[in-house]
Amino acid sequence: MRNMYNAASTMNQLQQRMDLTSNNLANMDNTGYKARQAEFSSLLHNQVDNIAGHDADSPRLTPDGIRVGSGAGLGNINMNMDSSSIEDSGRALDVAIQDDNRFFVINGPGEEGGVEERFTRAGNFYLSEQENGDMMLTTNAGYPANGEDGAVVLDGGFDDVSINENGEVEVTRDGDTAVEDTIEVVDIANSRVLEPVDENSFSINEAELGQPIEDVVAAVAPDEANLMTRSLETSNVNMGQEMTQMLEAQRAYQFNAKSLTIGDQMMSSISNMR
Repeated sequence: MRNMYNAASTMNQLQQRMDLTSNNLANMDNTGYKARQAEFSSLLHNQVDNIAGHDADSPRLTPDGIRVGSGAGLGNINMNMDSSSIEDSGRALDVAIQDDNRFFVINGPGEEGGVEERFTRAGNFYLSEQENGDMMLTTNAGYPANGEDGAVVLDGGFDDVSINENGEVEVTRDGDTAVEDTIEVVDIANSRVLEPVDENSFSINEAELGQPIEDVVAAVAPDEANLMTRSLETSNVNMGQEMTQMLEAQRAYQFNAKSLTIGDQMMSSISNMR
């Protein structure tokens, strides 16, 4: 019963699509989140001959038979890297990127306890106190924000701190305000080289990149950062579109489940025939 195999295979792929849609909906309120989109492709086809032999003199260009598919498969998962709307937050450490293909650089956990360079659009930064009293600028997950010389670390004892439109960290001490570091901002023209990781961040797999990472990632000068202060970029998840895709996947899943049930009933009937 070839239809049963096709239905079972397609149901598995549709479940993955529904999981992806559910993940998008769960993250629609996360700052700077980029929606994932599933693309399906047809699986291999088989040529089933229903006529013995083939007349070479026949005007037919293809062999006699029936071309039968094997269901659909999840081809790949793409990220929608389009910019979304910006909302005012009022926080001095919130900053939003206004240009496409532009990211903050953060330091995430790497292999064997090392540090991995990552990229994010989420500009909701926080201060994390260190053991020596210094304050480190981090993401909401606690990953350090990268500055001019590594992680942004400020001496403790300041009166106020904020981030301006150039990504510069302005610190006020005893009434005097000065720039003590600058958050690193980069342009990545080809967003397809990015791989999603945890906590709304992305990384670049250098092994699969096929070219030096410096050719893909370009540093942005502070006076060209074009950031919006006291604001955050919302996620680009379209709730209406996601709900529509969820319903489509559910209906397709139910259709294939019904096909599987009917095939099972047919096999049962054949087995009971005398």
